[in-house]
Parts: sequence; C-alpha cells; structure tokens
Amino acid sequence: MARNQKIINRLTTVPYLQDEPIPGLPLIEIVGDCRVLIERHLGVTEYGNERIVIKVKQGQICVSGSCMELISMTKSQLVIKGAIFSVSIIKE
Repeated sequence: MARNQKIINRLTTVPYLQDEPIPGLPLIEIVGDCRVLIERHLGVTEYGNERIVIKVKQGQICVSGSCMELISMTKSQLVIKGAIFSVSIIKE
C-alpha cells in the first residue's frame, strides 16, 4: 500500500476527524433520490440519461438512474439531477 494511502486510512479512523472531509478524496453528497453533488472530480468519462461516470483521483464514480442530467459543472464540483438509483465507486 502506498504511503499516501496509509496516511489517508489512518486519518479516516481518528474519531474526531471522521466527520471531516479528507484532502484529496472526492466528496459525494446525495440529496434524497434526486440529486448528487461531487467535489474534487477530474471530469466526466461517460454521459447518458441512465448512467454518468465521473473520473476521480482514486478511480471512478458511477451514478445510475433515469432522466439524469448534468445541471452544473465547474473545475471543482458537479451536480447531477434525476431519478438516482445508485452511486458506486470503482477503484483503480
């Protein structure tokens, strides 16, 4: 395991830091079943009404659903809305 990954793993187990975002890791906020906000992304690799795949430093985030659309995207964050069925992380 890489040194950086060991440090990140240690930070996620410290009790008073568990609610804080870890630098470098993506922050995913899911609002009900209709909206997903992703911070610290590296771009969209696949886009469709039923599946949107976002590249992040550790792999990819796959958002599946129906009637999905990318409603906002900046260099640091993006927002997807629609009927969200699942959000999965695919590590590389």
